[in-house]
Amino acid sequence: MRNDHLDAQTSARLLKRALAIKGSREHLAEALGVHPHDLALWLAGKAFPPQSIFEAVLEIILDEKSAAPQATDTGARRPRVLVAYNAEGYAILSRILGEEFALVPVRALTEALDLLQTSAAARHLAIDAIVCGQHFDGSQMLRFLECVKAYRQTSAIPFICCRVIPTQLRGSALGAMREACEALGAVAYIDLAERQHTAGAEKAAVEFREAVRVAVRMKSAERVLRILVVDDNADAAHTLTALLRMAGHDVQKAASGAEALRVGAELMPDAAILDIGMSGMSGYELAERIRRAPWGTQVLLIAVTGRDATPDSGFAHHFIKPLAVEELLEVLAQERK
Repeated sequence: MRNDHLDAQTSARLLKRALAIKGSREHLAEALGVHPHDLALWLAGKAFPPQSIFEAVLEIILDEKSAAPQATDTGARRPRVLVAYNAEGYAILSRILGEEFALVPVRALTEALDLLQTSAAARHLAIDAIVCGQHFDGSQMLRFLECVKAYRQTSAIPFICCRVIPTQLRGSALGAMREACEALGAVAYIDLAERQHTAGAEKAAVEFREAVRVAVRMKSAERVLRILVVDDNADAAHTLTALLRMAGHDVQKAASGAEALRVGAELMPDAAILDIGMSGMSGYELAERIRRAPWGTQVLLIAVTGRDATPDSGFAHHFIKPLAVEELLEVLAQERK
């Protein structure tokens, strides 16, 4: 009987990949518990295996690629993250994410879509998040994102676009890339290469790991809050804004104090998250001006700073960079009540 989730080419490609892992048709047939004759028909695309067989094939592939996802101390499996990148980019991300997440590396667009299409039909083998770099399969990051969001069964998977290896993109070109990723449905575009250059490798790694952690665990907010994010670091502002939107909030961002005052007057925010160390108008000065504005008297003010905050500065909460997004969401959850 035809498998509803797969066509002949997809099924044959997956079976051939499992065959390469097991080394021979006999070993693969034994692992799947099937007769070698049936396996030959499936490999040739002349018949469609049952769904249970495809789940077993996918398990062979994912366990090999992610080095057999291990259980955590609590007994739950590690979140499975598909990493679509070239070998160099994957090596960097593996060092950052490998301890906490079960990583599934893919090098080609066809390979990635095959795995997603099949895993979507098996909940216990589901992909929890996707991290895709600009160098994926000849710069097909945006094409991959389009495919994932166009397919109903994979459209809800959090998708993080990133630049891990430095490229020639600068200034407005990087801004355009962020906007394109967001418009196509990505959680965020994270410029890891730039963050490593400006903040150091350790801090950049912590921030990236936090973004992936939030992406795989985040739930929609029970009540939507209007939130203003103010930071003159475009990449940091974009990432935080995207994560808060994914949590279900209405979020606007501003790159300066003057812009924040204009946006705030239109948004009428419930909360404002201010970077303290902005050039020009600092976060402290901006907080004072928000409090004097007709719309700002009841706004929850949250400070984000690279050092200890000044006592009695008018902020309800202070976070030290790198920002722990899950802790921020807990603070915002209290505001919803």
